[in-house]
Amino acid sequence: MPTNYLVSLSILLGIFISVLLVIVIDYFSKKSFFGTPISIEKVSSCFEEGEKQLNKNLRIGFWTLLMAIGSTVVLYFSNGEAILFFATTLFWMLPIPLFILQRPFKRKKIYALYKKNQLPIENRDF
Repeated sequence: MPTNYLVSLSILLGIFISVLLVIVIDYFSKKSFFGTPISIEKVSSCFEEGEKQLNKNLRIGFWTLLMAIGSTVVLYFSNGEAILFFATTLFWMLPIPLFILQRPFKRKKIYALYKKNQLPIENRDF
């Protein structure tokens, strides 16, 4: 199999599996909500820790995406070895769920509203 087809297949397979993984995780997370109510005093610490966690996870996703691109380049210039094919597929599977399941745009908006004191916390509408 030519190398460019192998690279394309690896990227598409990684993206397909990750989208399927996102759909399954999202389905089960919406189906089973087991959150516990927290006090208003504890909300600020939860938002601060959540923002730190989001930033850390986005950095991990960014580095994983760079590894996926690097693995793709190595696979393109190699002889089409099987271990590089699976590594490239794995590296393309990892960053997509990391970005999508974090819902970074929604969370950034919530954190910005919270910092401006415009978030209706008492109604629990977030």
